[in-house]
Amino acid sequence: MIYEVLGGGRIEAASPVELVEALRQLDHDWIHSVSVEDFMADMADRCKLQTGAVVRTDTMVNFLHDLQSGGFITPVPIEQTI
Repeated sequence: MIYEVLGGGRIEAASPVELVEALRQLDHDWIHSVSVEDFMADMADRCKLQTGAVVRTDTMVNFLHDLQSGGFITPVPIEQTI
């Protein structure tokens, strides 16, 4: 599936793990310096500060669900990817 990321850009991922890794790679400050869990916690903190959105970090699925609910990532319909 392809996702649009708030602030610009698109990423493609076939699983929650791939999607979190793709988001992590977009944030060049974090890709090599912290674990995936630390990245998720930092991103959740930034979402809270910027918009007040609460993003859970207990699982990748909850994390991604909350990012989508908050408008931080948006699935791109298949017809728009062609």
